[in-house]
Amino acid sequence: MAYKKDQGRYARMTAFWALLLLLAYGCLGGAGLAATLRSWFPAWASPWMDRQPLIGEVDLAKAVTLGVLLAGGIWLHRTLNRPRAADMMIETEAELRKVTWPTGGEAWAGTVAVVLTVTALLVYLFAVDAVLASFMPGLMGVR
Repeated sequence: MAYKKDQGRYARMTAFWALLLLLAYGCLGGAGLAATLRSWFPAWASPWMDRQPLIGEVDLAKAVTLGVLLAGGIWLHRTLNRPRAADMMIETEAELRKVTWPTGGEAWAGTVAVVLTVTALLVYLFAVDAVLASFMPGLMGVR
């Protein structure tokens, strides 16, 4: 049974899905667990079943990886429902509700200010780099 089931629901869901997606990327992504197992144990790469719609070919490496992902998801669910973690998520959601969020216009004005400042800094640094690049060979005696 979940601890304080109806409180901090959005914070718990966000934390769970974000961490589960991170775990899935580590297991199934490019050089993740499945690829590592296939390189360590080449015999594990032979397919057991034909291509499946969501998971592709199933081999021992992918089966172990999916088992690790399932176990990690269960562990993550249990961890986020422990009283200490759940209380932190409940408090986090309560604090997020207290924040005065900027309006769309304020956010747009802040974004424009940041983009203009970064662009001005980019132009300045490019100019300084070009000037220094033209003077340095002469100062160092290299032609």
